[in-house]
Amino acid sequence: MATIKEIADYVGVSSGTVSRVLNHDSTISVSDETKMKIFDAAEQLQYKTIKQRKSESKEKVTKLRVGIIEMYNHQQQLQDPYYLFLRSVVDRECFDKGIEVVNIYKGDDGYKFIGDKELNGIISIGKFTKGEVNMMSKISDNIVFLDSSPNDHKFDSVKINYKLAINEALDYLVNLGHEEIGYIGSLKTLDDFKENNIDVRFKVYKEYMENKNIYDEENVLNTDEMTAMSGYESVKSFIKGSNKMPTAFFVSTDTIATGVLKALDENYIKVPQDISIIGFNDLIACQYTIPPLSTIRVHIEHLASASVDLIIENISKARGYCKKIVIPTELIIRKSTKEPKSNVK
Repeated sequence: MATIKEIADYVGVSSGTVSRVLNHDSTISVSDETKMKIFDAAEQLQYKTIKQRKSESKEKVTKLRVGIIEMYNHQQQLQDPYYLFLRSVVDRECFDKGIEVVNIYKGDDGYKFIGDKELNGIISIGKFTKGEVNMMSKISDNIVFLDSSPNDHKFDSVKINYKLAINEALDYLVNLGHEEIGYIGSLKTLDDFKENNIDVRFKVYKEYMENKNIYDEENVLNTDEMTAMSGYESVKSFIKGSNKMPTAFFVSTDTIATGVLKALDENYIKVPQDISIIGFNDLIACQYTIPPLSTIRVHIEHLASASVDLIIENISKARGYCKKIVIPTELIIRKSTKEPKSNVK
């Protein structure tokens, strides 16, 4: 492929003139004959403009086939739709970039997919055991983990910054005047290798509250599952067995928070007049709960876009190192939070 300088030498003009002619600069004062010579030389020497090279790059992308592996099945996703939304946005990102999506299923003897054409990479959504990660590696070396990072030395990954997000939410509540801030959610969750460990959201919450010397174990409600029903049942039990409510709750997911709001309403505890609630994820339904839920927005579209970009980048550049991308969150304040009663004059 020729360079601009080679074309300039061939025609007998400056490199700047060649560049402007090939990029169709209408302001340049060059004869039509010279322009024809430049275009003819470019064709003979097989020169391609940046725009042409980008176009060819897009054509290459359209030929890519990427497999998708999901931690949850469809029934589990309906219980907590966060991963369902995440998968749908990954599909849309692939479609927009002309990438063929192939579903990969877990069988008794490993992961499988329909067809015999080779995959260019895999996006694995959720958390997986060491054995599952090893089985994925037999299909492709180019794996991007979305929402976990099992091995920073071997795989690309995309996650959110839980600590920054939760600290921001708790700072907001404390600045409103809340000190009795409870936690509702599963105290244990799956880590990057799908082993039960302390949930990162609870861990960050507890550290924050202990640093402020306001941690109270009695205000911690364990839901066991990440479902609305678990949130509903845990709050009902708490109200029945407790003489005093905290002035605010941080809830580990919006799905759980919907059950929390229902239980509070049934027990005539008003949100936010009696108690403030902050959730996590900012699912679409948060705008339509009663009251609309304050929450931590996880930018699902950014997570999905980054995972697809990593797949493409690793194919086109064949990087010799791995990347971990951390996507920031955003605190969204709606109608479920306000100053505690004791601070209202």
